[in-house]
Amino acid sequence: MNKKISEAMQKIYNQKATDFNTKNDINFIGTMIYTENTKTGKVPTIHDVFVMSFKDSKGNVTETFFNENGECLGGRGIDGKIYPSTQFAEADLSFLGQLERLSNSHSISLEEYDKNIEKIAKELGLSKEDIHSMSEIELEQKVGEKGKGEKDKISLEENDGQTTEEQVEQNEETLDRINAKEEIDMDKLVDDRHSLADVLGVQAGSKLIAVYSDAIANNTNSTRFSFIIQNPDGTLTPANMLEQTGGIDSDKTVYETNRDGSNVDKVNVKSSFKINSPLIKNGILNIRYGSMGYIEANYGEVDPTDHHYAFTQKLETDRDRYTTKEVRDEFSGREDGTHNIEEDLNEIKMHEEVGCDNLTLKEADGDLETGHFHDSAIVEIKAYDPNIEEVFTDREIEERLHKMMDNHPEESFDKVLNDTARDLSEDASHIRTRGEH
Repeated sequence: MNKKISEAMQKIYNQKATDFNTKNDINFIGTMIYTENTKTGKVPTIHDVFVMSFKDSKGNVTETFFNENGECLGGRGIDGKIYPSTQFAEADLSFLGQLERLSNSHSISLEEYDKNIEKIAKELGLSKEDIHSMSEIELEQKVGEKGKGEKDKISLEENDGQTTEEQVEQNEETLDRINAKEEIDMDKLVDDRHSLADVLGVQAGSKLIAVYSDAIANNTNSTRFSFIIQNPDGTLTPANMLEQTGGIDSDKTVYETNRDGSNVDKVNVKSSFKINSPLIKNGILNIRYGSMGYIEANYGEVDPTDHHYAFTQKLETDRDRYTTKEVRDEFSGREDGTHNIEEDLNEIKMHEEVGCDNLTLKEADGDLETGHFHDSAIVEIKAYDPNIEEVFTDREIEERLHKMMDNHPEESFDKVLNDTARDLSEDASHIRTRGEH
């Protein structure tokens, strides 16, 4: 989270604490797009969204949503439904849909944010203002420099004369002193039937630990991070089934879904690891720094055609909740035993090519029957030839467009759009000609 968002949270918290005579915590839940009236007309704008919860004397809980300026966007009543505020009562239906999706996504409270910033500042020997003013890369460098100063490092080699108990105790003490690390429970499912332990071929009860590379003694990793396995008996072993394929300058374009599929974002990856697994053909694990300076790990698959695109889901950590069944099902096997990521990426690109940057899992599941469809595409097809609108309904135009996309998945959306318009124009001309006789 950046300084701008934290300042907005603090300002809204202070203002609403006065307005409502309460000290309820406030949460940042993400960004949304809605249309505003300006001097030049209606313009879509991006806004940060915050939510504050309230409990009445009967124990009923309601929520109020604000933008970064403290303007009330709407609220969730005791019936569980979200209603727009008076100011936004005339907004389109997507307005409430965006609020609903954001309210179900992972959020961070002002109290939690302050505690995390204080912890990071203390660990790095800096002030909270210093942390606020840092970019993601600067924070990463500071954490790395701190790691280099550690006297002890994790040893993954055979230990001369050490018992298993002594080795476990030494590694636990070293792990406790490492700032940049994250532990991942590998017994959780990542699709409809496989746990991460199954995919990596390790014992149930093992943990996957993502650490800053310099924390490992004699490390040959060329990237900034590494994965190691903590076995059920507490011993640590190299994650040899993970093959490094990219570092901080990775050329992969990675799309990541949040825990419930309500948001799909393009993310920057710091390190990529190919999974050598008998279960998953194109599996990948990615590591990156999140908005709080903590390590985030993501599991998914790489496009098998050129390996430059990947689609991932977050793995559960102490700071990231477990994904929903809907997300896990999307990463489940198909007839060939692997998830068909090409269909997902084709649909994502189709939406991007018409300027859509508000994607959910439905717009990235490879199924063109789910998710939203762009009205602009229908308008563009009708503008190709006035006869099209006179002969075909919008529904018929949409069906033809879907059919063309299904038959030509390798084509760009612009070409598919143009070919659909051309064919409809020819058909409309024939139909009108027959009608004149």
